[in-house]
Amino acid sequence: MIEVKHLEKVFQKKQVLKGVNFNIPSGECTALIGKNGAGKSTLIDILIGDLERNRGTIRDPQHLLDKEHLGILFQTSQFPKVMKVKELYHLYAKIVKNPFSLKQFQEITLFTEKQLNQFANQLSGGQQRILAFALAIIGRPKLLIMDEPTSAMDVEMRSHFWNVIEKLKQQGTTIFYTSHYIEEVERMADRIIVLDKGVITIETTPQDLKQTQHYSVISVPKSWAKHITQLQSVKSIQQDKLLYITTDNVETTLKELMTHHINLNEIEITKSSLLETIFYEDKEEEDV
Repeated sequence: MIEVKHLEKVFQKKQVLKGVNFNIPSGECTALIGKNGAGKSTLIDILIGDLERNRGTIRDPQHLLDKEHLGILFQTSQFPKVMKVKELYHLYAKIVKNPFSLKQFQEITLFTEKQLNQFANQLSGGQQRILAFALAIIGRPKLLIMDEPTSAMDVEMRSHFWNVIEKLKQQGTTIFYTSHYIEEVERMADRIIVLDKGVITIETTPQDLKQTQHYSVISVPKSWAKHITQLQSVKSIQQDKLLYITTDNVETTLKELMTHHINLNEIEITKSSLLETIFYEDKEEEDV
């Protein structure tokens, strides 16, 4: 288990991480989620030693963070312009102990013989992503840390990727990752950590997070925007083709809407879990 206590990070007088405390249990899959700018990538950079922390401790009695035990998939990857996929495989295979065979590497990437002989930087975005993943696990790491691992992958490739992750879990690999896809968190994570503005607000299981702390989302026409901003019971407001109001007290919010003479026939109410709300709000911020 990795234990993180009182972790703090300051950039140019701005505190990005504020006394962060959490655990990464050995052999489990832990998802770190939160809005853009919450501090997720900063936290990962500190864990892997790419960034110095200002305060706090990281206890790693099993030495999972040692280079020989650690596999890392960064948010973005770049490959040399003149190296073929097969050449990259052989290069990495020489660096690590007990590497995957070329056949196993091919099973992970789903690359044809032609693609193995293609320049890596000429692959599609999704293919480059699965290549970076395969290179990250080529040495059979005990700990795998991934930042937005399936970005640029299509649905089929994402499904294959998580099948590989499932096999790694069964083999006892400890996995820590960030994701913007709610289905990936619900499907794979044993534990969820929610980071909000540099603070850990929730540390629980996906099942508990999904079943508890339900919110309601009320959709109303955009023409009512000036009235909605005056409501006291609203937790957040998102804008698309309609306005989406998040509230944990539907009755109070409806009463407030009625005081502004909003036609209740024009609204729609749906129930969502806190997990769904977190991902919904994050997606809205990306779309802005």
